[in-house]
Amino acid sequence: MIRRRRLRAAILLASLGAASCVTRVVTPTPPPATAPRAVPGDAVDEPALEAASGRTVRVRVGSQPAVLPLEVYVARVLAAEAGAGMPDAAQQALAIAVRTYAVANTGRHRRAGYDLCDTTHCQTLRPSTPVSRRAALATSGQLLTFEGKPADVFYSASCGGRSERASQVWGKALERPYLRSIEDDVHDRDVPWTLEMPLDRIERALRPLGFQGRLRTLRVAERSSSGRVLTLELAGLRPDVVGGEAFRAALGARELRSTAFSVKQIERVARFTGRGYGHGVGLCVVGAGRRAARGETAVQILEQYFPGLALELLRVSSR
Repeated sequence: MIRRRRLRAAILLASLGAASCVTRVVTPTPPPATAPRAVPGDAVDEPALEAASGRTVRVRVGSQPAVLPLEVYVARVLAAEAGAGMPDAAQQALAIAVRTYAVANTGRHRRAGYDLCDTTHCQTLRPSTPVSRRAALATSGQLLTFEGKPADVFYSASCGGRSERASQVWGKALERPYLRSIEDDVHDRDVPWTLEMPLDRIERALRPLGFQGRLRTLRVAERSSSGRVLTLELAGLRPDVVGGEAFRAALGARELRSTAFSVKQIERVARFTGRGYGHGVGLCVVGAGRRAARGETAVQILEQYFPGLALELLRVSSR
């Protein structure tokens, strides 16, 4: 559970010029910092978000770096990543995850002269909307921490009913106790997706990865605890084994929506049947929307997908 003793805070410390860090503000008086501030209608504009930011992030937008106030950046990412019509609580939970990712990964592209890119390698951006700006302002400065530092957090479009451990996707370097496989009980009515692809096309897609030969059959060789494909055997190719995530990337992540799939072969056509969309690690955007629709708060949504993290406030800086 997100530690509630850290959720109670008085104000965001406005100490411009101080080093950027999180500050633990523990007071006996409610309301908690996680209670969204009341934001009137669609009155929030980007200058209001700039005033609430206190720090900036350098983002590559297209081919050029741009300096954005942090909360403007959050609102623009939220416009790209949130599902259409998501309730406010889900928007706010995702805003906190987006902000946490940005702070934890500041400097990721330092050698290239900016902090973050605008692709799925980091976080994508679109023009902010009234809804995304309202969610950013309502949660301004709030981020998830682990052992006093901004946490490594992730999110995907849909976990399909069960999230994935981060280490199963990106290796042991990202083994985190709060990024484990968790059942998500709001996907019971999901309709499985299907994809049919000729073996010849699969073979061509794998060649840039160094595979040679003629693909005769493919089958799932190993699954993770969440049921996602870890490896597949490729009879007729050299090498004859490929990782699930590498296989999905080669075929196209928009076509093979996730690694939570089974595969049947009919002559020289592979038929994939699966669930979810994306890597499945961390917050499930579809699941968050459904949880908010049934009455869960932003805090409860975050507790579901990131168990054990604290919710704290970012001390503003002149950065």
